[in-house]
Amino acid sequence: MKKSGKLITFLLLCSMLAGTFLTACSETTSEDPASVSSEVSAEAADTVMEEVEVNPLEELPVKDFGGANYHILGDTNSNWWIISLNSEEITGEIINDTVYERNQFVEERYNVNVTSQETTEAVPELQRAVQANSDDYSVVWERINNLIPTAQAGNLKNLKTVSAFNLEAPWWDVDSVKALAINNKLFFACNDINVHTMEGCSAMYFSKVLINNNQLENPYDLVREQRWTLDKMGEMMQTVSSDANGSGVRDEGDTYGLVTGIGQYLSLVNGGGVQLVILENGEEGDNFILNYASEPVIQVTEKVSSLLNDKNLTVIVNDDNWGYNAFYTDKSLFYIMQLGSVIGIRDNMENDFGILPFPMWSEDQGYYTTSMEATAQAMCIPLSAADTDMVGMVTEAMAVYSDLYLIDAYYDTTLKGKIARDKDTTEMLDILTGSRTFDYSTCYGSWNVYTSYLASVQASGAENLASLYSKNSKSFAKIVQRVIDAYAGIPD
Repeated sequence: MKKSGKLITFLLLCSMLAGTFLTACSETTSEDPASVSSEVSAEAADTVMEEVEVNPLEELPVKDFGGANYHILGDTNSNWWIISLNSEEITGEIINDTVYERNQFVEERYNVNVTSQETTEAVPELQRAVQANSDDYSVVWERINNLIPTAQAGNLKNLKTVSAFNLEAPWWDVDSVKALAINNKLFFACNDINVHTMEGCSAMYFSKVLINNNQLENPYDLVREQRWTLDKMGEMMQTVSSDANGSGVRDEGDTYGLVTGIGQYLSLVNGGGVQLVILENGEEGDNFILNYASEPVIQVTEKVSSLLNDKNLTVIVNDDNWGYNAFYTDKSLFYIMQLGSVIGIRDNMENDFGILPFPMWSEDQGYYTTSMEATAQAMCIPLSAADTDMVGMVTEAMAVYSDLYLIDAYYDTTLKGKIARDKDTTEMLDILTGSRTFDYSTCYGSWNVYTSYLASVQASGAENLASLYSKNSKSFAKIVQRVIDAYAGIPD
């Protein structure tokens, strides 16, 4: 998991070293310079260990906004995520109560009134408010792929111009800040206010029963030793897959290596360290590059498609709905779905399971990364929000408080406490959520990059990606140019 901002530490090294050096020089001017250096180094070693811990909540400014209304509009178009935007009262449920206490904190610190509204029509509501120049909403939480068109239409404020925001701080998802900024304009990003920034990560689950029954290597050790790769995953899938019921027909009674949905081709590809569309930062500005004909993407796709296209190894639940139950009953070694789906697994699965980061393409990759769903929620500020100072300060304070307490409530209690059944899984969750990839091929779904890639890969693996690129590259360049022009036309 990303580093928490619970305590910001300041080392007093420079000033204390300066004092040490001056004292040493004044007391030992006639001695060998080497002995002076030795004394200074010894004292410096002790000085490095002295730290001052500052609670970031105590560093927040205090300001009276005269009872102003801070109104949150939140999208609810999902049946699997947890919304953590508002709470009416203490109920004894830790996430609800932490949200309540967080909102009480900012209300008292800034003399504001925090309210919220849930809707399945967040973007139309936002656009209506902007067109009417109405200060109805201070912030809006909506899915990334839905926010992109309204951002291009000029309906959102550039978050980089909000002076209260420290976008490099740990309470902001710095991966989203980097990925979603275009030519230094950032119209929406993820932060710790809403735990769906955690739930929106893709995740890989495994059956401990099948690991033990087949005497497979410990997946946790593979991860720690940097040996958790697509090849290793494939070997393990091959080992467990069998016609378990002896029917001679592929059906729900058999044992498989993987159960997943078609969207998770991309999770494994991203886990291999590549993206189908990348954002290139050039001297003349940013530009999106169609990347699925690059050699790294082709190499990763070859491995991914060899596993997912093999119906003896993998069940795609979009084609075979019975596959949903295969993992719950230990009929599949692996299962890939959003992290937010883990509660459903816990409630439906009797035996122990674990959580893993996505496998690397090869051991040379050297890092693990997880794919962020394009339906993950991000936060934006409508252009019609009147008091940017108030919105900025309250939002930043809510994010700081959430980093201190809400993420712990979700991560330690909902995941580590209730679901993770050993310390190894806790460690894997830290790795899984520590680095996130936002692939523009799904964020910008209207480009149809992922759909065309998927159709080609399901039919013929990586074989036709080069010709697919040749077919689509010119039209892609025209679409991208319109997007870049749209962003460029929005005033700072």
